Amino acid sequence: MSGSPGKTAREVALLLADIGTLLELNGEDTFRARAFTSAARALEGVDADLVALARADDLTSLRGIGSGIAKVVREYVLTGTSSLYEQLRSTTPIGMYELLRVPGLGPKRIHTLYQELGVDGLDALEEAARSGRIAAVAGMGAKTEAKILEGIDFARSSRQLRRYPEALELAVRLLGWLQELPDVDAVEIVGALRRRMEVVDRVELVAASGNPARVLEAFRGLQGLQEGEHSADEASLVLSDGMLARLRCVKPARFVAAVVWETGSADHVSALAERAAALGGSFSPDGLVLQGSAKRPGDEGILYEKLELQYVPPELREGLGELDLAAAWTVPKLVELEDLRGTFHCHTTFSDGKATLEEMAEGARERGWAYLGIADHSRTAGYAGGLSIEQVRKQQRDIDRYNRSRAAEGFDFRLFKGIESDILSDGSLDYPADVLRTFDYVVGSVHSAFGLPREEMTRRIVRAAKNPFLTIIGHMTGRLLLTRDAYAVDVEEVLRAAARSGAIVEINANPHRLDLDWRYVRDAAELGILIAINPDAHSVTALGHVAFGINMARKAGLEPRQILNTWPVEEVAEYFAKRKQKS
Repeated sequence: MSGSPGKTAREVALLLADIGTLLELNGEDTFRARAFTSAARALEGVDADLVALARADDLTSLRGIGSGIAKVVREYVLTGTSSLYEQLRSTTPIGMYELLRVPGLGPKRIHTLYQELGVDGLDALEEAARSGRIAAVAGMGAKTEAKILEGIDFARSSRQLRRYPEALELAVRLLGWLQELPDVDAVEIVGALRRRMEVVDRVELVAASGNPARVLEAFRGLQGLQEGEHSADEASLVLSDGMLARLRCVKPARFVAAVVWETGSADHVSALAERAAALGGSFSPDGLVLQGSAKRPGDEGILYEKLELQYVPPELREGLGELDLAAAWTVPKLVELEDLRGTFHCHTTFSDGKATLEEMAEGARERGWAYLGIADHSRTAGYAGGLSIEQVRKQQRDIDRYNRSRAAEGFDFRLFKGIESDILSDGSLDYPADVLRTFDYVVGSVHSAFGLPREEMTRRIVRAAKNPFLTIIGHMTGRLLLTRDAYAVDVEEVLRAAARSGAIVEINANPHRLDLDWRYVRDAAELGILIAINPDAHSVTALGHVAFGINMARKAGLEPRQILNTWPVEEVAEYFAKRKQKS
């Protein structure tokens, strides 16, 4: 399963970012490493035909791509491989990748620890920290050593975990490879990945074949993968980066039952088995038996129907009462990506975005959306180019100008004036009332003082939720999946405050955040809180992150009307106007 030519900008960006990291891990020139990292960031928002540019030897026309990096990109795009990347990987101890998961331990420090102390993995890092040797390294000290010790457990707990998009990318590649095998009749991604969990520890698939043994043999023989455990009808492979890939292959008659069983969760399939038993039958990975005869449903919907249940979408199969809803035929009609008519948390070049206001607006229009909310960083966020009051006024004039010009051209599209205002340590927002009043809406987010005690952080966000100018609470817990835990906060108390004040709660759809957690989104919905799915987009391409937010909304059981950005533009405008009247 070697790489294939025709890479997307996102794939190329990931490669360049990895090369930049590897260069630093190997102690290479800092400026060279940063050039690769900067090029990766520049490519994230690019929508260009990289193959055509590579063939025309015109990759340097892209912002941030110099001649040296262009050679790397050209090779990767046209051949599917990168000799520089492979060379760097071969010279980098595999354990050093694990060290990148330790919070606060960047590539330069890892290289220093490797050179000075021979630290080449988590075990060696822990031994060096507990023996006090890290504190003695120049530029580190006792505080750094203590923080490293705190971060080791976090790194170990996330060792085999991957964020949903990364795991999905691999699963799709395996799915495509399996579909090309002549012996495979059908194949489906299953497990936590199919349930759209935000983080997974393995990739799992089920295939149907008249010759399962031959398919499993081919799977075990994939190049570049280390073989793991296997049995008569399944095989597991440990990937080069440590992630597990598992394939179950069954005869076609068993396929539907196997897909349902392997999709899980364990609680869900156990409840299905209990349901089958109550009807005088049985349900297992081998199939459904009712009234003494085997049932061979042609699809999952029929299997649920045979159990006298409404079909349960995979996202809801968590053993959280969904079968009670299915038995009563009251499973919610879950929101779909196509239901979205716009979104609200987006950044432009006014702050730290990579696209202009006009480019973001046109990107939204091309998606068929009716509106887009611009919410650049506020003045306290100097690190992100936060807007001064004068810059706020300029941007609002630009938005007015854009809306007038599009209306004159007959386009039914609107930009809303927003801001991502920092929630300060005392819970206040970082503009005076006369400025806050000029926005259509305000996203309030915590970007600092993450270490406040739980009670103080809770009071901070509760106070913000009560602020009449705050419209949406952004990324409420501050988590970065597999990178940073949520800060200490009583989410339930914040949700109760939001319910009382009418504040909207954001599902931040950036796949590194997915904050608020879908389990809390369920609680928010029960309290009647309106939800907004926001991509936190810093590029046109990143507008597509709303798809990951849809996953979380579906897992929370949300229907379209419970989500603000499924509403028509007129209703959104009216909602914002009424909210402002209360301020």
